Amino acid sequence: MSAHSAQRSLTTRTVAHVAERVYIHDSYVVTFGPDETSTNLWILSDDGRALEHLKALKTLEEPGGIAPIVDVERKLVAITRRSSGPPELHICDIDSGDLMRTLMLYGSLDDVPMPYSSRLGRALVATRVVDELPRVLVVDVAGNGWIEGVAYIPPDLRTSTDDRPDPLFGAEHITDDGDIICSYVAPPLPDGVDHFTLMRWTGTPNENTLPAVRADLPISLVDGDAVSVSCCLPFRDDALLVSACEAAQDGIDTAYSRWSVLRAIGIRALDPLWTAEPVWGVIRRLHHAVDAGVVIANGTQNAREDAGKSIPVSFIAAFDDQTGALRRLERVNYIVQGVSVRLCAATSDTVIVVFANGDVSITALDDFLANGLARDVNTHKVMTTRLWKGHGKQVVHAAIAASSVIVATQTNLVVASW
Repeated sequence: MSAHSAQRSLTTRTVAHVAERVYIHDSYVVTFGPDETSTNLWILSDDGRALEHLKALKTLEEPGGIAPIVDVERKLVAITRRSSGPPELHICDIDSGDLMRTLMLYGSLDDVPMPYSSRLGRALVATRVVDELPRVLVVDVAGNGWIEGVAYIPPDLRTSTDDRPDPLFGAEHITDDGDIICSYVAPPLPDGVDHFTLMRWTGTPNENTLPAVRADLPISLVDGDAVSVSCCLPFRDDALLVSACEAAQDGIDTAYSRWSVLRAIGIRALDPLWTAEPVWGVIRRLHHAVDAGVVIANGTQNAREDAGKSIPVSFIAAFDDQTGALRRLERVNYIVQGVSVRLCAATSDTVIVVFANGDVSITALDDFLANGLARDVNTHKVMTTRLWKGHGKQVVHAAIAASSVIVATQTNLVVASW
C-alpha cells in the first residue's frame, strides 16, 4: 500500500428499499423508484448515520436527471414530471406528503439543475419548444403564481432555427434579489464559436426585457470551436463559479480533445475574478470547501489517445478559492481500477469516490490536498473499503451528505457514514 492518505473508517447501515436515483438536500433525502408509486422522502439523523422514512410522496414519474427542489423552510419539495404531454412541476408538502399543486410548463426540459432562490421561492427552468428558440422560465414554486417571467435570447443574437442547430441557452442562477443569470452559446455551424456569453437581467424578465449586463468569455483551447457551460455554483455572496467545457466539435473524443475552464464570476458586472488553469475533461460537479479554502471540481475524461477503445476516467481537482491556482489533480482510470465510478464528490472535509461494485474511497480533504488518493504502490489502484460482503450486488446510484454517502443497489439503500 502507498504511504499516501489513510482511508477513513466507515459505519454502514442498510435499509430495505429499491431506488433508482437518490438526491440529498441538507438532511432530506428524495428517492425515485422503478415505477410511478415509489417517490419517497427520508430524513438523515444529525450524525448522518441513520435514515428514517418520512413519506411516500404523491407524485408521478421519476424525473430523469433533474434534481428535485427541497425548500426546508417552507417544507415543500418540487419535482418535475415528464409525460407524453407538456412537462409538469409537482409541488408536495413535506409534512403530509400530499401534492399541493401542479404547474404546467411547456416544451421539453434539459437534464440540468433548476436554480432556486429559497428567499423568493422561485426557480429557473430552461425549456425548448420545437421550431422555436430556447428560453428560461421564472417559475413561482412556493407561492400561488405560475410562470412569473421568461428570459429570451436578445434579438441581436437570435438566428433562424430552420437550417441551423439551436443555440444553447442555460439557466445558471437566480439571486435572492430576483436577478436572472443565463448563459448563451451561438449555434456551432458553419464556422464554430470562439466564446460564450453570460447575461444578467435585473428583476423578472419578460419578452421585451433586455439583459442589463452581457459579458463574452473567450475559448482558450487551441483549435477549439465549441463550448458549453457544464455546471455553475453560487460562490460567496457576490460571485458564481462557472465551468465551461471547450472542445473541437469535429474531433475524436480523446484525452486532449476537450478541457474545462473554471472561472469565478462577479454577479453584478459578470467580470472574471479569476480564471483557473484548464483541466482536461468535463467538470460536472463543483463544491466550495470554505474552511479549506478550495473549490473541488469532479468530472470525467476519455483517456484514449486515438480512435481506439474508450478509456473512462474520473478526476478530482482542487483549486485555490482566492486565485484559482490548481492545488491537486487526481485521476481514477477505469482500466487500471477494473471497475467504473458511480460517484465522485466532496464535502467540506472529505473526498469520496464510490465504485460500481460497492468499493469506496473516503479521504480527509487535508490528506487529499497533501497526498492525493491512497493508492497501491504496485498496481496504482485507488485503495478502497467494500460496503458489503460478497459479490453480485451493484451500485445503481449514489448521493453525498455532510458526513455520509447513500448508495442505492438493486435491493436496498446503504448509508455509509464516517
